[in-house]
Amino acid sequence: MRAGLLWCGLGVACAGDKGGETGDDTVTDAGITDVVAFLNEPGEYSAGYRLTEVTYNSTEGARTMRFGVWYPSTDTSGDNPRYNNLVPTDNALLDATLADGGPWPLHVYSHGHQGYAEASGFFMEHLASHGFVVAAPDHTGNTTLDGGDRDTEIYYLRTEDIGASIDAVLAADGELGFLAGAVDGDDISASGHSFGGYTLHALAGAVFDDDLMAQCLDGSDTSAYCSTMTDDMAAHLQGGLADPRIGSFVSMAPGDFRLFGADGLSQTDRPILHMTGDLDPQTGGDSDDIWAALQDGINRRVDIAGGGHQTFTDFSGTLETMDGLIDAETGFVIVNTYATGWLLHQSGRIDASELFDGTLTVDPAANLLQ
Repeated sequence: MRAGLLWCGLGVACAGDKGGETGDDTVTDAGITDVVAFLNEPGEYSAGYRLTEVTYNSTEGARTMRFGVWYPSTDTSGDNPRYNNLVPTDNALLDATLADGGPWPLHVYSHGHQGYAEASGFFMEHLASHGFVVAAPDHTGNTTLDGGDRDTEIYYLRTEDIGASIDAVLAADGELGFLAGAVDGDDISASGHSFGGYTLHALAGAVFDDDLMAQCLDGSDTSAYCSTMTDDMAAHLQGGLADPRIGSFVSMAPGDFRLFGADGLSQTDRPILHMTGDLDPQTGGDSDDIWAALQDGINRRVDIAGGGHQTFTDFSGTLETMDGLIDAETGFVIVNTYATGWLLHQSGRIDASELFDGTLTVDPAANLLQ
């Protein structure tokens, strides 16, 4: 029995098998408040975690990524990992046993500029507890220890990293062999924070701005995006970086609106949950500009009152301080509830429509925009 059917016995109104077709054997009479309760609490599984490396042939040659994987487990005890060898967690079990069942949906995460694979570990753990396999690469050359430079290459290598992550999990070779046959290759989603949000927009089909590209090539724009631009790189970027295997997206505090512009962002063709914080000092006006371009009916925005740039990472409340900043745990509940609900709803595994039509309220700080 697929995992989607198992979830339907947990007091959640389900949409039947993947694709949203309703069947009498999978629908319950649960009240709408049960959907929120289900989503904002950990699921029935513990979160297993393993760390490995993935090497693939990128546009720039062989590329090796540090690679984290979370997955559902029924283990109840074991060692806890330290993410990036720095950040402890009590909510994941190192090298735990993969739970029986599946095939599980696959989710891929893209960290922000100078981040690392597990930067939003709270969300990865939550997804794993709800029956996702989650893969997150370090974007080599753009991690915590790599410095602040952002050459042109990283703007397409990031999308290639996500594609290679999907390939690696589906192939399930070597140290990822424990996932053989455990992942549903037709149910793939992605999330990203900050620069990872840019990465998702490119993967979702956003088209790069031609005028900005011309300014890169004639030397009149000297931004990081243009810093090492060549004719070949421009052609590669303009050819598009979309990955059609990814069915839905959660973009957290994204920036880089100007790389696509309104017309380019409007070319995205799959559902995006655009999550922002009204105290975010780093995205500036980008949040509203991005939403205006995405506001076409299939997308939703959740703007968190008191949310900062790090509200979507494990560093909420520590890397930024400001008056009115939402407390970390409240922010995590909002992110986990809406983002998990979005992904499960978009794949037809549960019916969370009332969460995204405004019928349900998760927290007074969460402002849903349609």
